[in-house]
Amino acid sequence: MGVPKALAEVAVRLASEINADAILALTETGKNCDPLFRNPPIGRSPGKKIKLVLATTSHKTYQKFSTNPAVRPIKLAARAQGRFGQANHAMACGLQKGIFRPGDRLVCLVGDGFADNVDALMVLRVSGYEPAMENVESDPILAAAVEIALELGRGRPDGKSVGTAFVIGSSKAVLRRSYQLMINPFRGYSVNIKDRRQWGLIKKYATFDGAFVVGDDGLILAAERYLNANVKVDIPRGLGTRHLAVAAMTAATRAKGVTVSGEDGAVRLFKRGKLVARIDPHSEVLERLREVSGPFDVKDFRPKD
Repeated sequence: MGVPKALAEVAVRLASEINADAILALTETGKNCDPLFRNPPIGRSPGKKIKLVLATTSHKTYQKFSTNPAVRPIKLAARAQGRFGQANHAMACGLQKGIFRPGDRLVCLVGDGFADNVDALMVLRVSGYEPAMENVESDPILAAAVEIALELGRGRPDGKSVGTAFVIGSSKAVLRRSYQLMINPFRGYSVNIKDRRQWGLIKKYATFDGAFVVGDDGLILAAERYLNANVKVDIPRGLGTRHLAVAAMTAATRAKGVTVSGEDGAVRLFKRGKLVARIDPHSEVLERLREVSGPFDVKDFRPKD
């Protein structure tokens, strides 16, 4: 038996012994969690059930376990760095979805790498203040843009990444500060970035120059848009005009920005003119680069007109 499955068996016994509220397992396929299904943990308190929670970045795995009444799945847009970061990230998402409550005791199965390579077992208590990546996971429109961006970053069949950009929210201000490079292919159509059935169409137009403009409701308002916000921003050297244009637009408006590098497929997130995170498209690990206080939709921020 490999290490992941051996740890899963230990997690079942430990959760029962300490009367945990849940077992939280990070997984890619669910295969490393087989012992959790064969021998579900039983709480020591009368009538208490220990929840089995699986957190995954895989939509296929999430759908698979969504129909299993014994499992509470959590869909992650990306992975946090490190074992403790992964656990805190999944706890934060579970809090948002009402799966966990402050004070819950969790037995966590995590690994420093791809999620099926579980190599650590931790007992943590949910504080209610887990901050990891909450900006992405709490916004379904931003999370959808990140997932599409990661798919584009992993590349086409020829292995080449598709460079593009998504500007999300504050759409009236964004449209005033941009113009069409070609005829807008989404004008008059209802294409929502949250609808996975429409991702093929979105990815088709990602191969053209320009950025996507996405409304607060997730509707794609425009593609092939040239961003022209005349604002000075400070971004790392080596990033091209696409990143600069998106950073400037997020400085001039309340919009959020997601870019895909055409060179290495890296996905980057921008807020208030700053690069705040980078995600590797293959490992899906998010690296937080800069802290910007407050959530993306902070009410007291006013763009310049």
